[in-house]
Amino acid sequence: MSKLLNRSLKTFIIYAALVLAGSIPVYYVAINILWKYEQLEHQIILTPEAGREDRLLIVGAVTLLTVLFFALLLTGFILLNRRISQRLWQPFYNSLAKIKNFSLEQNKAIQFDKTEIDEFAQLNQSLDKLITGNIAAYTQQKEFAENASHELQTPLAIVQSKLELLMQSQQLTTAQYNIIEDALKALSRVSRVNKNLLLLTKIENSQYMEKDTIEVQELLANLIPQFETIAAGKQIILTIQVQAAVSINGNRALVEILLNNLITNAIRHSEAGSNVLIELTPNSFIISNPGERSLQTEQLFKRFASATIQQPGTGLGLAIVKQICNRYGWIIQYAFNNGRHVFTLHFVQISF
Repeated sequence: MSKLLNRSLKTFIIYAALVLAGSIPVYYVAINILWKYEQLEHQIILTPEAGREDRLLIVGAVTLLTVLFFALLLTGFILLNRRISQRLWQPFYNSLAKIKNFSLEQNKAIQFDKTEIDEFAQLNQSLDKLITGNIAAYTQQKEFAENASHELQTPLAIVQSKLELLMQSQQLTTAQYNIIEDALKALSRVSRVNKNLLLLTKIENSQYMEKDTIEVQELLANLIPQFETIAAGKQIILTIQVQAAVSINGNRALVEILLNNLITNAIRHSEAGSNVLIELTPNSFIISNPGERSLQTEQLFKRFASATIQQPGTGLGLAIVKQICNRYGWIIQYAFNNGRHVFTLHFVQISF
């Protein structure tokens, strides 16, 4: 039963109890007047004690019967109210359950059950209209991102190649060379954003359906050498601790992107001479690196949001991590403990 109905029922019970309590003295006064009238009418003479006992007996009997009938009436009302409310509100709970299980990523409209209750029928029609509009807008957004990314790839590649050829020209001054170099860096960033947007769109469109049994420790062993080279360039020490062999089911390309983004993020945001610790436990992957203050947790996994003010990046790496985790039901957590940024990836669904 809903909280609203429970509150109404409690109010009714309190009101009925007050009426019942107030009716007892009324019974007493009314029966006392009636009893005196009957005595005078039939010239019945009783001692004060006998008259008082008879009046109390009658009042007690009437009160007991009233309480009994009240209890029977209240019990029947509660049972009937529960049954009626369950039947009355069942369409609402059915619609609520379907809304809770709805996800825009599934790209499927909700088929609400038909109901004879006009209010719930109108509610379902409004919800269906709202959800259909959101699905259409979401689909258009994904298609736009995918089409835009595809269309941008070719001109970006052409501009990049032209700038690289221009840099090889011997007639460039130092100032011109620096301008072209800055343009290439900006173009490289745009290219990464474009590729990441395309990747996000593909993940949302479920284009990575293949699943394999992946040995995470073997995948790490293949990825770590390329990161050791990058870390060495920044004088960063990579420490690997594998506590157990971990097997997961997922798309190998997505899992590789997931681990790659987490490791790259840790190295990028670490100072020279620091240590990046990578741990693999039976149910989780943990990576930590030193830092001065906590990251902006409310913006951490949002698209184009900055993890830090000093090194904003493209803002899509952790968004991709979150999207991949959502796809497989994994949990990604962030914490700032003892001067270290700690990202924990749980390979199993956990409850909080």
